[in-house]
Amino acid sequence: MTFDILCAGLATYDTLLSPIPEDIMQKDGAIAQEVRTGSGGDAVNTAISLAKLGIRVCVCGCVGDDSFADIIQSDLERAGACADGLVREPGLFTNAPVVLVSPTGERHIIRTAKGGNRFFNSGHIARRLLENTRHLHIASVNMLPGLDGEPLAELFRTAHELGIGTSMDASFDREGLWLKRIEPALRHCDIFIPSYQEATHYAGSEDLEEITRTFSKYGLKYFGVKLGADGVFVTDFERRHFLPSFFRGKPVDTTGAGDAFFAGFLAGYLRDMDLPLCAALGSAQAASVMRAVGANRSAGSWEDAVSCLRENGYDLPRRDTADETGKLQ
Repeated sequence: MTFDILCAGLATYDTLLSPIPEDIMQKDGAIAQEVRTGSGGDAVNTAISLAKLGIRVCVCGCVGDDSFADIIQSDLERAGACADGLVREPGLFTNAPVVLVSPTGERHIIRTAKGGNRFFNSGHIARRLLENTRHLHIASVNMLPGLDGEPLAELFRTAHELGIGTSMDASFDREGLWLKRIEPALRHCDIFIPSYQEATHYAGSEDLEEITRTFSKYGLKYFGVKLGADGVFVTDFERRHFLPSFFRGKPVDTTGAGDAFFAGFLAGYLRDMDLPLCAALGSAQAASVMRAVGANRSAGSWEDAVSCLRENGYDLPRRDTADETGKLQ
């Protein structure tokens, strides 16, 4: 089978509790009004949004041979994503973080130190899958000890040699290596859009101009910075675009919003949309997942995204490469 995207990285089984007060550690307890369980992790979240946007996507990750992995696979397949790239390793367990969601929708993740994600490496991405995709997206840079650094650079180098596009999304670098960790891969990466918090650490500056200059030397096609409630900044290093957030009101839960943004962006990119429209599609998809507790539970369809874009003054051009549901031909 041929895929539009291989999406590799974290695959988890999440338990989300909401709303939990910010000062929970100063209290003897709290009552959660809502408890949700289900699949999560950057790669799974991104893949579910991609599938709902009509993209043929396969997830690559490392999980245990347990019931949590069964649920992740089921959730992916229900959304229309392929789970053939999930490798079940006997003796490991599937990561199962607890996510505390504050009254403002911000999330705080409690992770376990060991699990399948920590053992994921380039060897878990089958060559037959890599050779049958258009694009490789690594969704969890800084969270994959077996892949981060030179191994990721080598994987991207191989992808480019095969004519495959590359992109990566990052998580907070708790070891503090920042640019040193990702610089080798950046030289073989087409698209990188970190959060503002992450970008300031990579560039050693809070100034967006300086951040952009830092990344201009790596040959990226597109660079951007996710600005949270303030929207997103994207550039091809010639033109620069700022787009506001499309979400109105107070988010129910921001878990997975960054993953959904990247999914929307890539869905536009693979349809040859221009840079502002790719970012707008990303913003529309990010808005959809903030409507409910859960990292991907309310991820919108192509029709939902088109409706959101039109409400915000964007009109999608007609393409022969996609039908009215957004499915690539």
